[in-house]
Amino acid sequence: MELTIQGHGLDLGNGFENFVRRKTGRLDRYLPGIEEVRVEVSKQSAKDDAPKELELTIRRRRTLLRVEERNADLFAALDAALDKMYHRIARYKGRRIDRRYDGAVSEEDQELAQAEELPIEAEETLTEQRIVRVKNFTTVPMSTDEAIEQMELLGHDFFVFMHDTDGTVKVVYRRKRGDYGLLQPEK
Repeated sequence: MELTIQGHGLDLGNGFENFVRRKTGRLDRYLPGIEEVRVEVSKQSAKDDAPKELELTIRRRRTLLRVEERNADLFAALDAALDKMYHRIARYKGRRIDRRYDGAVSEEDQELAQAEELPIEAEETLTEQRIVRVKNFTTVPMSTDEAIEQMELLGHDFFVFMHDTDGTVKVVYRRKRGDYGLLQPEK
C-alpha cells in the first residue's frame, strides 16, 4: 500500500505524518487490496486556529473512495475522516456483496466476504437503489468554460459534455467552496 501525504499551504510535522501512517495502516484490515492512500491537507487562512481541510482518498483496483473533513486540529480531522471512511467502506462492501444474489461471485467479492471486520449495514440493499429515471441527452462539443456556463444556466451541480479539442466525455461540477471541478477519463 502506497501512502502519500501532502500539505498545501502549511508544513506537516513528523508527528502528524507518523500519526497518519499508524492510523491508515489499519485500513487494509477493513478493505484488502488497497493500492494507494492519499492524505491531502490544505489551509484556507493564515490564522493558526483556522479550519484545515483534510481529504482522504483510497484507490483499490477500479474503485476510488474519498472523504473530506474540516477541523482546526489536524489529528481530530484525520480521526473524523477515518470514521467516515470506515462507514463508506462498509457501504461499499455491502453493495458489492449484495450483488452476489445472481450467483456470480467475482474474485473481488470473495475477498470482501472474507474481510468481515466491519459490520455490513442491512438496510442498504440493492433493491433500495434501483434506477428510477433514465434521461437521454445529446452532447455537443464545447469547451470547459462553455460547459460551466451551461451548468449555471441549467441550475445544476454538474454537467456532462464532450470536450471540443479531444472529443472525450467530461464532467464539470460545482464544489462545496463554490469553485469548480473537472472529471475526465485517464488516457
